[in-house]
Formats: sequence, C-alpha cells, structure tokens
Amino acid sequence: MTNWKKYIPEGTKDILFNECMEKVKIENILKKIYIQSGFMEVKSPTLEFYDVFNGENATLPQEKIYKLIDNQGRILALRADMTTPIARIAGTKLKEVVHPLRLCYTSNVYRVSESLNGKNSEITQSGIEIIGIEGIGGDAEVIVTGIKALLSCGLENFKIELGHAELFKALVDGANLDYEEREKLRKSINNKNFTALNNILLENKDKFEESSLKSLEELPKLFGGMEVIERASHLMKDNKRALRALESIKKVYEIVRSIGFEKYLALDLGMVHNIDYYTGIIFRGYTHGFGGNILSGGRYDNLIAQFGDSQPATGFAMDVDGIITSLEENGQLCCEKNTKVLVYYGGEDFGKAYEKAESLRNQGIVTELSPFSDESEARKYAEKKNMKFTKI
Repeated sequence: MTNWKKYIPEGTKDILFNECMEKVKIENILKKIYIQSGFMEVKSPTLEFYDVFNGENATLPQEKIYKLIDNQGRILALRADMTTPIARIAGTKLKEVVHPLRLCYTSNVYRVSESLNGKNSEITQSGIEIIGIEGIGGDAEVIVTGIKALLSCGLENFKIELGHAELFKALVDGANLDYEEREKLRKSINNKNFTALNNILLENKDKFEESSLKSLEELPKLFGGMEVIERASHLMKDNKRALRALESIKKVYEIVRSIGFEKYLALDLGMVHNIDYYTGIIFRGYTHGFGGNILSGGRYDNLIAQFGDSQPATGFAMDVDGIITSLEENGQLCCEKNTKVLVYYGGEDFGKAYEKAESLRNQGIVTELSPFSDESEARKYAEKKNMKFTKI
C-alpha cells in the first residue's frame, strides 16, 4: 500500500518562494482596484453546507463538488465557487444593509475534475459582485472593472467576450425539448461543435419554427465585432425576446467603448454556459498563454432569492493562478531584486546585531541575523544566497 505522506493530491500544488511572492502581489493589486472602486471585502468559510451549492440555480453539477459528512451526519461541501456563498451572505446577513452592495473577495475554491489534464482542483478566485442594481449600468461597471484589473496586473493581450443568456433561451423555450436534448444542444453551440449541432437540429427540426432553426444553426458563428449584432438582428427579427437581448449587448458594448476599452472587447453570441444560473449579460475573458478563461461572469438575478432576499446581481470571478501563468508565458513575471544582507555577530553582541538588522530593515532592506558562530560558514551561506555580508 502506497504511503502518501510525502505527496499532495492531483490538481493541487505547493507554492514556494518567488512564485508565492508574485501571487500575493497579484492578489494585492486586484484588491486595491476593488477597494478604490468602493467594494468591501468579505470572506466565507471554506466549509459550507452542501445545500448552499445544490439549489435550483446551482453554479456547478454536484459531481464536481467535494463532499464530506460531519459528526452529525450532515453533508458538507468544500467551497466550490465564491458567488454562491456571497449570495448566501447577501440574502441573510446583509439584508438590512444599504443597497446596492459592492462586495469583493479573494479565496480558494475546490472542484473535482474527472480528468485533470493540467487543471487545478484548488483554484484561487478573485472577484466582485454588485447586488441590488438592475440594468446594464451594473453589467458595464463590472466589465470595466475587470478590464482595469487585468491591465493593472500587467496583462495587455486579452479579450473579454460578451454574450447574453436570454438569446439561447429565446430560441429554444418554445420547442418541446427534454432536459437532455436541451443540454446537448447547448453544449454543441457553446463548444462550437458544428457537426453535433447539425445532427441535433436535424433530429429535432419538427420541434422548432424555421426562423429559430436557422438562428440556432448560425449562433456559434456569430462571433466578432459589432457587425455581429446586425447579422443576429436580421436572423432573429421576429423574436422580440432575442432582440431585447441583442439591444442589451449593444448598449453594454457602447458604454465600455466610450471609456476607451473597445480593443479588449469581442462578441460571442454562441456563449451559452450555465444558462440556468445566468439571466442576462454574460462574459468570459481569454488571454495569450493560458488555455482556459481567465475571467468569467455575468448577471444572475435569481440566485439570491434562494437565500431569502430577492435581489438583482452581477459580477465576475478571476483565476489568479491563470493570470500568473499568462504573465509567466509572456515573459512578464519578474520578481523584484531586493538587496539582502546577512549580519554576522559571531555568537556575541546579539543586541548590537539586532539593532543593526532593524536599522537596515527600516530602510527596506531584507536582513537576516547569521545562524552561524563560525565566520567562514556565515560567509559561504551569504554567498550561496547572494547576500551582502556585514560583520558586527
């Protein structure tokens, strides 16, 4: 039987030295952006009751959640995302606080992955939520804040893709599809699997109006700039619900463009992830050097009601480790080269050595007291660690 005490589980990692410093630095940059924009930080427990993540509008399928049983037989879960616990906090503890709420966080979340393929099962998420604001103003603000945060971290080569949860719903809600058929259709569009999409539509063509059938066929192809809105509007001209969604996307795009961030935007009308959870504008961010989405978010107006207080809400979550990976791949990750000093005192005059070390530390210089009584050992140690040597 394997002894696992020297190992860590797949999908986790130890973060050491410079990498740890860089991660803390990125987290602090993000936190500063949020705080300066009026967001207040919250932290939720790592352990939640499983029921928190198993509601009607669950963000993740139950098989992706780590579960355990407490000593009273209740099912607990490792925090699988941050938005749901924040919805719980907002719907219970913050009901009487002045709204809109502007909340931010940076915490680890835990997800089971059937096939890791380099994916982490422990992920550091950082993000914001605006709770209590309807309309596109809140959506535009979270997108702008996300762009500003990524730029502040040093990323430049990224895109935020905009979509709308109502588009897919507007095209399929009239069809008599069961859950499994609907999910297959959603996944084929979201993954831009044209072969699977054509097969599904062919099998179910009698369940759709001709205009909806054509729109669904074209949906994953509707990707690019503002010209996409015109193409989609022509395709869906008889679907008022879809046209309202397109108008919302257009308005958000125009607001972000007015700030000068247009080059970071793209449209993807075939983005249909988590449609039971999101209710309006949705978006995902991608950058060179990282395979997954580095940022994702959108409007989720029905989630907080599950916790006792119906409130509209919008927000995003960033993958902090993804930001670091991208910076590293682009050669932008460079730790500050701080001067380091070793103070040698030969086992005597500790007080003087400590006074000298504190004086250097107050100047911003990283300073160690020598652990060696032998001066030659101390000098070798300082040389190996590329430290300046000073003797009391």
